[in-house]
Amino acid sequence: MKKLLSALLAAAMLTGILPVMAGAAELPVMGRDEVVQYIEKVNDYWINEHKNDVGSAFWERGAYNAGNMEAYMLTGIESYRQYSQKWALANMWMGNRNTGDKNNWTWGYTGDVNSTGALFGDWQTCFQTYVDLYNFDVVKDPGKIARAREVMEYEMSKDEDGFWWWADGLFMVMPGMAKLYLATGNELYLDKLYEYFTYALELMYDGEEGIPTEGEAYATSAKLNAGAKPSTAGDFKHLFYRDAGYVFPLHPLPGDLAETKNFWARGNGWVFAALSKVLQDTPDNWEHRPLFLKIYTDYAKAIRDCQKIDDQGRGFWTQSMLAHSYSCSDDNPQGYETSGTAFFTYGFLWGINSGILPEAEYIDCALRGWKYLTEVAIQPNGKVGYVQWVGGEAGKAAVYDNTQDFAVGATLLAGCEMARYSGGMVGNFYPYLQKRTVATVSLKIGSPYTYSNNIVTAIEAAPFVYEDRTYVPVRVIAESLGAEVGWDEGTQQVSISKPGRTVVMTIGSPNYTVNGEAKVMDAAPAVVNDRTVVPLRAVSEALGKVVYWNGDKQIVSVGQKENLFYPCEAGMLDMLDGILTTGQIPVWTSPDKGFVDYVAELHDPAAFSPAAAQSACEPEAFNCLEMAFDGDPGTRYANDTVGTNVTFDFGEVKTFAKLGLYFWMYQERSTSFTVEISSDGTNFTQVYDGATVKGTMVNVLDINADARYIRLTNKGNDSDRANWFNLLEIVGYGPGTAVATTLN
Repeated sequence: MKKLLSALLAAAMLTGILPVMAGAAELPVMGRDEVVQYIEKVNDYWINEHKNDVGSAFWERGAYNAGNMEAYMLTGIESYRQYSQKWALANMWMGNRNTGDKNNWTWGYTGDVNSTGALFGDWQTCFQTYVDLYNFDVVKDPGKIARAREVMEYEMSKDEDGFWWWADGLFMVMPGMAKLYLATGNELYLDKLYEYFTYALELMYDGEEGIPTEGEAYATSAKLNAGAKPSTAGDFKHLFYRDAGYVFPLHPLPGDLAETKNFWARGNGWVFAALSKVLQDTPDNWEHRPLFLKIYTDYAKAIRDCQKIDDQGRGFWTQSMLAHSYSCSDDNPQGYETSGTAFFTYGFLWGINSGILPEAEYIDCALRGWKYLTEVAIQPNGKVGYVQWVGGEAGKAAVYDNTQDFAVGATLLAGCEMARYSGGMVGNFYPYLQKRTVATVSLKIGSPYTYSNNIVTAIEAAPFVYEDRTYVPVRVIAESLGAEVGWDEGTQQVSISKPGRTVVMTIGSPNYTVNGEAKVMDAAPAVVNDRTVVPLRAVSEALGKVVYWNGDKQIVSVGQKENLFYPCEAGMLDMLDGILTTGQIPVWTSPDKGFVDYVAELHDPAAFSPAAAQSACEPEAFNCLEMAFDGDPGTRYANDTVGTNVTFDFGEVKTFAKLGLYFWMYQERSTSFTVEISSDGTNFTQVYDGATVKGTMVNVLDINADARYIRLTNKGNDSDRANWFNLLEIVGYGPGTAVATTLN
C-alpha cells in the first residue's frame, strides 16, 4: 500500500480546482496509533461536554452516534458503546414517538418528536445505531429494533416512492435499511431501498441514471420543479442537488457565479457516506448492487475533482462544490468547511480500503482530506471546528469555533477508515468483527466450532473436504442462517425452508429443487456418522447466500460477501481463525473514560451485568427496564405495581458470590423486595425477602450459588409513593469480590 502522499503546489490556484498528482513534495502517512489518538481526542471531548445531554433521536445526534459506534468498533472502548446505549435508552429505542393511527403518519419535514411525522427520514437516522447495538448483544432483545421495524415495515407497505426527497435523507435512512435487512433477512428492505433510491436519483442526481434529459422519461414519481433545466449528456456533473428545488438554475448563486451549478458539499457528503455504508452491508449477489457501485464510482471521481487545496497541501471541499469563492469571509478566506470534508474523506478512505476505488487514483485526495481534518478542523482540545451551521444549502462562511454533533460523527467515521488504511486492524477490535460477520456463519475445516451471531457453538460433525468439495453439516448452516431443517426418512430427503424459499435435497443424488425448480449440483449430499452433510456452495447458493473461502486459514463463511475481509483487515481474519480454533471469544481490556460518575462497586473486577431482562409490568415512560443494567447509576428502571416481578438474564450460568442492587432515592426510601435465583428460568429458589437499608445506595446480599436468572418482586417502599420500585443498577459479583455485604 502506498505510504507517501504527493503534495500539491497550490498557492497560486486557491480558487480553482486543482488536478490530481500535480506536485512533487511528499508527506508521510500518519501512523495508526496517532490516528487513534485523534479519534479518542475528538470523541472524548464531545462526550465529556455532553455527559448529561445525550440528546434526542433526531438526525443531528443520530449522525453523531453512527460515528461513535464506528469508534467503538475500531477501538473496543466500552465507554463509547455505553454512551450510545444510554442515548438509545433515553429515547426508548424510538425516533419519532407517535403511536397513533399509522394512516395519519406523514413524511414531510417535522422536528416534533410526537408529531405524525414518523415516516420523515430525519427521525429514522437513529435506527442504524439501534440495529448495531442489537447486533452486539449475544442474547438478542427484539425490543431494541421493534420501533425501527414497525416504522420501516409500515412505510414499505405503502404504494409510494418519494420518501427521500432531499439529499440528506439518503444517509438518514439507507444505512438503517441495509442493517435491518441483515438483522431480519426480510428482502423487502432491499427491494424498497432500490425503489426509493431510484426516485432520489431521478429527483436530484445530475448524471446518466438521474434527472431525465426529457421530462417524459421519468420512471418514478419524481419530477423537476418549474423553471429547472435538465442537463445534457455532455454536461453531467455526477453530483446531487440538495433537492428538486435546487436543480439548475433554481436557487442560483449570486453575481458572476449565477451560471455555476450549485451543489452543496454537506448534502453530497451525506450521500457519499450513505453509499459507502450501503455497499458495506448489502449482499454481493444483490441484483441492484451494480447500480449502487456505478453511482458510487462515478460520484467519487466527480467529488475528487472538486477538492480545493490550500497552500499547506490540505484538501477540503467548499460549501458550494463548484464555486470555491463562495462561502468565504475575512475570517475564513479559504472557505474551510468540515462536515462535507469529513464525510467525503470517510467515503474515499472506505472505498480504498474495500478495494472498490483504485488506491493510486484516490489516496492523495483522501490523505489531503485527513490532513485538513487534523491540522485545521480538530482543535488542540479535540473540538471539531469550521462546521457550517445547520441549514439546507451553501451559506455564510463557517467559523473556527462552530461545532456540531453530526460533524463530530463524520470526523470519527473518517478517522476510523484512516486508522484501517494506516495500520490495519490491531488491538481491541472484536466489535468490528461482530459487525462484519452479522448474518454470517463461519466454520474452519476440521474444527468442531462455528461462529455465528456472536456465539461460538460446538458441533459434532466438523466440515471437511472430499474430492475438492467442502462438506458441512446441513443443520449448522441452515439454522445459523434462520432456516428450518426437515428430514424424511422414507425418501431420504432433507428440506431447508425460510420465508420465500424452500430447498429439497436427496441423499446420494446431485438433483435438488429450489421452490420446486429443478437444479443440479456437482456433488451429492451424504450421511456421515449419522449426520447429514451437504456440499457447502450448493446449499449456500440455494439459500441465496454468498460463500467466502480462505485457503490459507481453511475458513469458510456463508453470508453476504465473497471477500469478508478487506486487504487491510488481516487482523480480523486472524481473530476469526483464533475463535474457530479455540472455541473462545477474545477478551480485551477497555479503559474507563470516566464519562459517567460510577460508584466504586461498579469497578469491582468480579462484577458482571445482565444480558437481557423481561417483565410483564409496563415501565414508567423514559425509565425502561434496560436502564437497570446499562452501567450508569444515573438512569433507572421504574414501575408502580406492587406484586409484579422482573427477571434478569445474565446470558449463561454464572457463579454468584453476591448480588448488588442500586436503588433510586435510597437516602429517603427503604424499598422492599424478594430475590429468587434460577439456572433454567423455570425453577426458582428464593434467597432474600426483606428491604434495603435507608441511606445505602449499594445493597449487597450473599448468594454463593450458580445461577443464570435473577428474579426481583416489588413489595413497595416506605415513602408516600409506596407502590414504586426504582432500580438504578443490578450487578452480580463473582468469587473473590471485594464488595462488602450490606444485607442479611
